[in-house]
Amino acid sequence: MRDAVRAKEIFTVLVRYGFSNLLTQLNIPTGWVDRFVNKADAPLSQWDRIRLAMEELGPTFVKMGQLISTRSDSIPAPLLESLKNLRDKVTPVPFDKIALVLETELGRPTSEVFSEVDEKSIGSGSIAQVHRAVFKSTGEVVALKIQRPDIKKDLISDLEILSWLAREVHERMEDLRVYNLPRLVEQLKDSLLNELDFTHEANYSEIFSARNPFEEHVFAPAVYSEFTTNRLLVTEFVRGVSPENFSGTVEEKAELARHGGNSVFHQIICNGFFHADPHPGNVLVTDEGRICLLDWGMVGQLTKQMRYHLADLLKAVTARDIEHIAYRGNRMGKFRKPVDGPRLEMDIMRALDQFGPKIKAKDSGRIILELLHVFGVNGIAVADDYIMLAKAVISIEQTGVMLDPDFNIAQVAQPFVEDLQRERWQPRPLLRKLLWIFGDSFERLTGLPGNIQRVLKRIEEEDIHINLNHQGLDELNESINRSANRLVLAVIIAALIMGSSTIITTGVEPLLWGFPAIGILGYLISFIFGIWVIFDIIRGGGHK
Repeated sequence: MRDAVRAKEIFTVLVRYGFSNLLTQLNIPTGWVDRFVNKADAPLSQWDRIRLAMEELGPTFVKMGQLISTRSDSIPAPLLESLKNLRDKVTPVPFDKIALVLETELGRPTSEVFSEVDEKSIGSGSIAQVHRAVFKSTGEVVALKIQRPDIKKDLISDLEILSWLAREVHERMEDLRVYNLPRLVEQLKDSLLNELDFTHEANYSEIFSARNPFEEHVFAPAVYSEFTTNRLLVTEFVRGVSPENFSGTVEEKAELARHGGNSVFHQIICNGFFHADPHPGNVLVTDEGRICLLDWGMVGQLTKQMRYHLADLLKAVTARDIEHIAYRGNRMGKFRKPVDGPRLEMDIMRALDQFGPKIKAKDSGRIILELLHVFGVNGIAVADDYIMLAKAVISIEQTGVMLDPDFNIAQVAQPFVEDLQRERWQPRPLLRKLLWIFGDSFERLTGLPGNIQRVLKRIEEEDIHINLNHQGLDELNESINRSANRLVLAVIIAALIMGSSTIITTGVEPLLWGFPAIGILGYLISFIFGIWVIFDIIRGGGHK
């Protein structure tokens, strides 16, 4: 009931933009939604209709569109081009509403902190918008990333509806079950709620700055932590242009592309902490020829073991070793269901065939995404950070090619992968790992006699209990309890009716309309209970 109004808005927008068939397949009646034709000046393609529907539906759907727009390997090019407009063309909130959020987060009048705040936003996103400001005390120019008012409440409501829709699609559309849409929505929920706390973004930016060895070429804006809160992020104001608008020489553009690639692969391979979305909209080229990475709300993290698995997977892909790729997939993930080995290898073979007879290293990001999809369909759940890594590689390649058409991502990545392999097989880390394994095994071995003795003692004292917990009966138990409650209530209603009928014939005072009041009261209570039982049966679909 809480989300009913918002659900009607969502369904209305879907119908307005021509997606009523989707609701029909989900058995959602569309007669109660508002039907009116979109008032566009020109006919819209289906791709533009998807984008406009997402934009009109608000921040949750805009953010989803932004995430989908990174999947250049699996969505049609026209849709990709249309969704890219979501990054820069989100309608900003009026400044008077944003000003209230700013003052609330500062905890004092804005004029005490800033001598100037531009009312016109310089960037508007699905969750926040950015305004230029000037510190009153120092005269420094800063960027204020201010969260849209009431965004958290709206996001939670939309995500609840999305979760319901995802479950309905998962249950009713068999062809889409392999994508596990409910799980995808849960991942989206975690990602969005994490991005709502700007202190995370501030921390991520500072972690990158502390580990960045290429500061003279690539950097993140400095953060003013004393003014940063959950809904307000204050950073230095960076003047620059997007890579596509950079007007340097061919040599300068090629050098920028190389520096950006070096930075991203250093983050991935050396640090295991990387910007998960370095698309052109999150990159600025300054007047000094430096690259500034913006928007650190989404990052990926890889342990050393995860990086080793990745290096082995890439090596197997380059060699087109299908069995080794399948083995690596089994090592990289967890099993959601028994894995059919021959089918997995066949799916891997088909996935690689899409990239031609010879694997090109520049296709590594798209290949990783394709293989992760194959692993997931075959019941192997891999860490989401692998998906973020593949998207980051694709994004940096797109940005690099925008600067330098001859940009070769494989050449940039090769030195870092070679360093990782050398580090992996150096005698010292191998010996250290061996000592850890030996020490842990020795500790377990020395504790084994004591553990065996305790078990034998408990057996001797007859103090051993076996607990059995049958899984999967929660819904059955709930249905039985509900049915039992209805049966008990029905017996009570029957008893009240019979008792009231007996009393009605006695003429016992007090009387009401010439009949005993107690009997009429019994009928009334029976009627109320009966209506409640009927309502409960209808609400539960009649089968719970």
